Amino acid sequence: MKKLLVVAAVMVGLAFLASCGPRGLGGQVKGESFITEGWVDDNTFRVTSTGAPKAGLTNKIQRRGTAKEAAIMMAQKTIIEKFKGARIEGAAGAVDYASTGVAVMKEFGGLVKGGSVKKETYDDDDNCEVVYEVMARGLKKQVQGGVQ
Repeated sequence: MKKLLVVAAVMVGLAFLASCGPRGLGGQVKGESFITEGWVDDNTFRVTSTGAPKAGLTNKIQRRGTAKEAAIMMAQKTIIEKFKGARIEGAAGAVDYASTGVAVMKEFGGLVKGGSVKKETYDDDDNCEVVYEVMARGLKKQVQGGVQ
């Protein structure tokens, strides 16, 4: 039940972001060259994601903490979906896409949850944008279904 409430809170936050859009996020990493989305190398994959603070909170630290947590959860979900899509494309003649998705989640779930935040920024409303990174030796080959 608790997970359902967290997911519902995240979805409400994402709906807020989609309708109102965070101001001041995106492109805040100035003065440096930094890959924020896609393959950095054969072992490292990054995504950028945003999250909104939990409704009703007034404490800035709590607001930013919940926004960062929501952004991380969305980044993890995005990576799993991207990996699942790549694995389905690599599995020519796959009969059951649902089974492929479950297999990908089991295979990469721990790796994705063990990723790290490389950059985080906040706007005036305490919305958070993170660049989330997962690393493993030969990750690109694993995702594309190659020999490990």
